[in-house]
Amino acid sequence: MSWTVVARKDFNDARRSRSLWALSAVFLGLALLFASLYAFVPEFSADADLSSVGLMTFLSAPVALFVAVASLVVAYKSVAGETESGSGKLLLGLPNTRRDVVVGKVVGRTLVLTIPVVIGLVAMLAIVFVGDVGFSAVDYALFGLVTLLFVLVYVAFFVGISAVTASTARAATLSVLALVILEFAWDVVPMGAWFVANGFQVPPGLFSGAPMPNWVAFLANMPPSSAYMNAIAGVLTGSMNGSGPWYLSRWFSLVVLSVWGIVPLVVGYLRYNRADL
Repeated sequence: MSWTVVARKDFNDARRSRSLWALSAVFLGLALLFASLYAFVPEFSADADLSSVGLMTFLSAPVALFVAVASLVVAYKSVAGETESGSGKLLLGLPNTRRDVVVGKVVGRTLVLTIPVVIGLVAMLAIVFVGDVGFSAVDYALFGLVTLLFVLVYVAFFVGISAVTASTARAATLSVLALVILEFAWDVVPMGAWFVANGFQVPPGLFSGAPMPNWVAFLANMPPSSAYMNAIAGVLTGSMNGSGPWYLSRWFSLVVLSVWGIVPLVVGYLRYNRADL
């Protein structure tokens, strides 16, 4: 399988770079900081009894933001950089197809980001035991698995963007724009759609805390980070279904996550496959 050659080269190159160690240090510090806040600062914990479920729930938002930003840093140059520098031709001169390149880049960059995430989660166990936080190996493993799926999704997302263009500057611009929209500005989308659907009038109950329509709630849960945190809540509580429609259930968040990884990657591959290198 030629994609394994690409993935191995990508991973080995990153292993020798300072960026991997920098990411590891950042995530290690982030994990220890938030775990310490939960375990030792009562103001940051709403739980009377500290538990691994409470800790993972508390960690899900900062972990989601770290993974999103780190995935951009790791992946935005993955394909565009090869094309812009001309090394993409050399890579394809070997028995590699363009599909091998794209798949190999996703696997290699995912492994690169997996290392700091795993290091941070393992190191956090020290805080769990020192802080007398109730520990569940199953909860911890489930949190780790869903987080690694989230890593894979966001890396595939940014590799797909990188494959769309032959310019690293354009890939960076598109990636940053996508990140800003999905992570910081998405709240405008469901509220704006609700406003338009209500005849360009402020919907009743918008500012009073009244429940929003199901389709608005679905739009609000669409970003990868929202889907990730919903999935985390589902696997940790053991409740993947809800009382509402199926598309608002927590198990469907895993489907939404998968779509965010698959669709941009397929679009990027199709564009890369037709590109004149």
